[in-house]
Amino acid sequence: MVGKKADSNKRKKTRHRSPEKKAQKFDNILEVGKQLFLEKGRDGFSMRGLAKRLKMDPNNLYNYVESKRELWIAIRKKFYEQYRNENREMIKNFSGSIVKLLLIISEHFFEFAEKDFAAFRMMHVIPSPPSKKVGPFEKEYKQFNFLDRTTQLIQKGIDKHEIKDNNAALLSFYLFSIILGATLVEKAMRDIENTIDKTGKEIDERLQFGTQTFTSKEFREYTLRKIQALLTNPNLMLDEDK
Repeated sequence: MVGKKADSNKRKKTRHRSPEKKAQKFDNILEVGKQLFLEKGRDGFSMRGLAKRLKMDPNNLYNYVESKRELWIAIRKKFYEQYRNENREMIKNFSGSIVKLLLIISEHFFEFAEKDFAAFRMMHVIPSPPSKKVGPFEKEYKQFNFLDRTTQLIQKGIDKHEIKDNNAALLSFYLFSIILGATLVEKAMRDIENTIDKTGKEIDERLQFGTQTFTSKEFREYTLRKIQALLTNPNLMLDEDK
């Protein structure tokens, strides 16, 4: 009887947890899950491992999120919303040329990755875990299509003759590919810069990024200047009919 009473009291405590505490707990699950995805990768990650890291009963964890895929979607949604809202705020408060705004947005991409690389990887690198079941988070998920907004800005710059190109969608996609690749390289450079032992004992091709005479900060500034030249230099336009 004593055991049954204790179980009953435990269930009551769970049921009477305030919405605020539930939200805090869920947010903590997302944060720890994000770090574990970064450490283990998609295939090495497990819900049981997450429960252990959180010091939670696995059954209790499943009350918040029912699968690895659902957790991945919830984490991705959270940080895409954060990134999108920060961009919207910058666009709302900006006055100036479209090219300057695109450079600010590009730099924000670098800064977001530097501030929280685990979130960045969830958004742009780690593919979604497969699942035969469509859960509640997936049912409600809507694509952010953030490239569409960039394409619209580029088209506006083309219409104003600020940007020397004639295919906004293609340029937007190319611009994103440059920034994404540069961001990953910059991260590797920062990791090497922050490593005390730079003798290169590990077999890792990224070590070459630590042999350059310029810093990760200088590389970012160079990339942004190159992007500006790409947007404004008519000599860099391509004839798509060829």
